[in-house]
Amino acid sequence: MQFDGSFFTLIVAALAIAINLLLGLVVYINDRRSATTRIFGLLNIVLALYLLTNFLSIIRTDYYEKLLWVRLTICAAVLLGTTFHYFIRAFPEKILKVSLTEKIISFFITTGVAMLTLTPYVFSGIVITDPKGVPTPNVEFGIIIFGITVFIYTLSGISLLIKKYLYSKALAKNQIKLLLIGAGIMFFAFLLLNFIAVVALNTTFFISFTPLYTSIFIAFATYAIIKHHLFNVKVIATEVLVFGLWLLLLVRAITANSIGDQIISVLVFLGSIIVGILLIRSVFKEVKIREEMSQLALDLEITNKELKQLDEAKSDFISIASHQLRTPLSIIKGYISMMREGTYGKINEKIADPLHKVYVSNERLINLVSDLLDLSRMERGKMQYEFLPIRLAEVAEGIVLDFEKVAKDKGLTFEWDRGKVNDLIKGDAGKLRQIVLNLVDNAIKYTQAGGIRVALESVPGNKIRFLVTDSGPGLTTSEAHALFQKFSRGQEESKTHTEGLGLGLYVAKLIASAHGGELAVTSPGKGKGSTFSLTLPIYSESAESFKKFAGDI
Repeated sequence: MQFDGSFFTLIVAALAIAINLLLGLVVYINDRRSATTRIFGLLNIVLALYLLTNFLSIIRTDYYEKLLWVRLTICAAVLLGTTFHYFIRAFPEKILKVSLTEKIISFFITTGVAMLTLTPYVFSGIVITDPKGVPTPNVEFGIIIFGITVFIYTLSGISLLIKKYLYSKALAKNQIKLLLIGAGIMFFAFLLLNFIAVVALNTTFFISFTPLYTSIFIAFATYAIIKHHLFNVKVIATEVLVFGLWLLLLVRAITANSIGDQIISVLVFLGSIIVGILLIRSVFKEVKIREEMSQLALDLEITNKELKQLDEAKSDFISIASHQLRTPLSIIKGYISMMREGTYGKINEKIADPLHKVYVSNERLINLVSDLLDLSRMERGKMQYEFLPIRLAEVAEGIVLDFEKVAKDKGLTFEWDRGKVNDLIKGDAGKLRQIVLNLVDNAIKYTQAGGIRVALESVPGNKIRFLVTDSGPGLTTSEAHALFQKFSRGQEESKTHTEGLGLGLYVAKLIASAHGGELAVTSPGKGKGSTFSLTLPIYSESAESFKKFAGDI
């Protein structure tokens, strides 16, 4: 065989054909069930076939053989245009959504035009004037049918790719962009240099550069695979290396100088097949596990977003419901207060005690609604505080005096020790009152015998501490740790008092944190009582004020 062309062109063509065949095979092996990968593999095979026939049309010297390869090249171009179109139709889905009617019509059109290219009605003959051996075909009227068919398939494919690019999301958009650039360059180069130049300018100078056009598409497709994981690049890389090793060992076995060398080479080749298959399978499993983990992470992220939306909806519902409940409860409280004060006349002693119980129950409902409303505000970041210089003793004293009678009616001793301490702090009096009320109310509610001690004491580090000590049921270590969590209550408390939700202390702890303070509990153990403490920083500008305060006591 005589070859007058460039050795560089031979190498480029051989490499382009090998890469196309290998890439098409590897992609097909990795995901046989996906229409995108199947058609992509077929596209690479057809492209390799086009390059092969085009290359043989140049290097063969016999006239009729050369004419056959020229016709086969243009026949492969028909298949290339159709395959490219359906690859774009499928990408990036696993299923090709094409009707049976369209498949039948497309099959007959492609087959008919492909068979037409093998007749003299497209190329009646060839003329060889190029010193490299590139043939110049004698064009007939059938070339128009060929041109229209290939043009429609390729142009519709590129148009569809542009449409998918415009309406796709971030990752798919980047993938399509790379394929669009590569495919656009390759097929417009085909159209301009391999078709228009031949038909209109009667020159075949650019035919020998065909592998360069296809290499551009291969480069962009490969970058899309590596950059955006369009296909399984790690498995592909492993398979390429393994297949390359097999090819080298096979060539070595065939070209061995002696039978002994051939036997050894064949054994090594067979061993490499076994090891290579195991290696590919292990890499494939690893990649599959990683993909599943990535999918799980994505699903988890979506679930978290949905949970956040549900949580926001819950907070909105609680906020609305709390507002709707608070108004009638406040009205009930007002009317009961007026009835107890004798606004509507003197009340009978028989209903005084039940009326008091109604008042207490209503007050607890108001506190519960307030806790729910405060919780929803805190979770949405809409809790508002009015920080002003205040005395903690004054905030606590009003509540202590209100509850002193309640404790004595229950048969409990009650002690209030204000102490001579600097209690000037900066805080929201209403919110701090809510904490104090919660602590004292809980102490009385859960203490069945003994007494309650409420006190203020100074703490090292320029802080003040409000203490509520009871002789109630006490807490275990685990209960003490969980007590300030949302919807958490002590075991005994949840059995004896079922009207609460376990929100009061949770909300109180959040309020204390907002004031730069700390809410804590200590207990010697079950049956030994508990001590709840609210520690707050003393107002930094209170030094002079405390001197006056201490002198007034």
